[in-house]
Amino acid sequence: MAVGGADLGDVGGVALLTAVLIAVALVVAWTVRLGAPPWPSAPRARRALLAAAPPAAEIRGDILELGCGWGGLALALAARYPERRVIAVELSPVPWAVARLRARAARVENLEVRRADLHRVDLSRAGLVVCYLHRAAMTRLADRLEREAPAGVWVVSNTFGLGTWRPLARHPVGDLYGTEVLLYRQDSQAESRRHDHPGPYAAGTPDRRSGS
Repeated sequence: MAVGGADLGDVGGVALLTAVLIAVALVVAWTVRLGAPPWPSAPRARRALLAAAPPAAEIRGDILELGCGWGGLALALAARYPERRVIAVELSPVPWAVARLRARAARVENLEVRRADLHRVDLSRAGLVVCYLHRAAMTRLADRLEREAPAGVWVVSNTFGLGTWRPLARHPVGDLYGTEVLLYRQDSQAESRRHDHPGPYAAGTPDRRSGS
């Protein structure tokens, strides 16, 4: 059908192509701004993340996915923990919009998709933090968790370590790159530091306070 000499099919095709190009441009621009693309976890990594995550009974607080990308893992977390509130955070507008639409289409009641900077998200009610972030972001996150997160918070990370924290467990993904999923708990970090730096009166060290 032609309107004013233009075929509606052609007009629709041009509009669709324009929308796609704008979306791609936005993704690229925000990738440059954030320093990392909204790369989703591979299916094997996603299964390993879910397997590494602690049972619901051991999580005291909300479940946060920081940098949720397109929302695939967020939906899986909401299904894994139906009795917990899952908050998925993404700043890049196109992936955030897709993740939000997917959550609405799936009618998942315990999943909230927020457009926010993951470095400014409130961590005070976090019970489990799940992430797939680059090293610099993980270092910043480790510092914030130590200052702001409640005692006993769990962290599950795809590929990259959490600053100087020591993982409780490593779960191989089983891919060609030797990728691992790392499990952390905040309480265990103080214990690790005590073993690394036992102090002047550790076992085997003379206690100079008593003159020995």
